Parts: sequence; structure tokens; C-alpha cells
Amino acid sequence: MVLSARDFAKLESPERKALQNIDDFLGLVRSLRWRNCADIGCGIGFYTLPMAEQWKNSRSVIAVDRSTPALEELEKRIENLELGNVEIRQTVSDRIPIEDASMDLVNLGNVYHEIKGRLNFLKEIYRVLKPGGTLLIIDWDPEVDLGFGPPAHQRISRKQILQDLEFGGFKDVKNHSVFVGHYALTARRPERR
Repeated sequence: MVLSARDFAKLESPERKALQNIDDFLGLVRSLRWRNCADIGCGIGFYTLPMAEQWKNSRSVIAVDRSTPALEELEKRIENLELGNVEIRQTVSDRIPIEDASMDLVNLGNVYHEIKGRLNFLKEIYRVLKPGGTLLIIDWDPEVDLGFGPPAHQRISRKQILQDLEFGGFKDVKNHSVFVGHYALTARRPERR
């Protein structure tokens, strides 16, 4: 899904903010080892901006999305917050515009269910992660209906994601409890394949 300006209110709704407490997200991210992060499907910066603000003097974030309106809005927000540790990159294809083996952390927040060709996309994430780097996937749990978020038939089960990660060569998959109605998984690119 490519975001338009009319989608911004939904991304910042009180319901979303209540359901997805950003402090809980930052607590999980704090527990991971990283110096740089690619926030793929960043939208207007729901995850990007809090990470960049929290670690503005020590870590960097590359914000990646397809949507021109979303990235333009994100750029304004970055300027307003005077954040010098965020770089915006727009993707126009299935290739992530990041160098091979350059990222410590890749964040996919509420994005996995929207990806077409998930296995190829995981190969791209594997490519941009450093050996030993971490992938964080947070997405809607199809087993929990809160009356909010994408329809259950569009959500990807935890079991399917675990299979996808295994097929993609990821190891050390761990479950985390972050948001109600969501699952959070971390997986590592092995040091050696």
C-alpha cells in the first residue's frame, strides 16, 4: 500500500497510539544491539522519529518508503525536530535502496502483511543486514480481533512468518510481547551462511 496524505490521520489516530505504545517499542529496540537501523515502510515516521529522537547523538536511522507524500511529510517532521541522524530513501522497486551488509537492525512495523513476494523481500532484508544483524517484525495478529487494523484475512499468521524466516535463512527467532493484538519477532542474519 502506498500512503497518501489522507492516510496520515489514520496513522496517528488515538486508537493506534493507545494500542501501540511507543515507549514499549523503544524498550524492545533498546534491548537489541545496533548502531544503525533501516525502518522499512516508515510512512510518516511512527517508529522512525521516536528512534531517532531517543538516540539522536549515538545512532542513525534510514527511513525507507514508496510513498512520496509520506516521505515529504516525514522530511518536514525531521526538520521540525532538528534530527540530523535520519536519512530518507525512496524505493520504487522491490530492491531496498541500501548497501549490502550495512545495517545492524531492520524494522518492519505493521508492514509485513502488505508485502507481495514476501520471500524475495526477506532476501533483500538479508542482503542489507550485516552478518549477525537483527530483523524486527511487528505485525497484526490474525488470531486477535480488536476492531482495528487490517482485516483478518489480510494478516499473516505467526506460523507463516516463522516459516518464511526459516526459508529466508534467518536464525535465532524470538517472540516478544510489545503491543496487544500484535506479535513481535526478532531474527538474526547468521554470522556465516
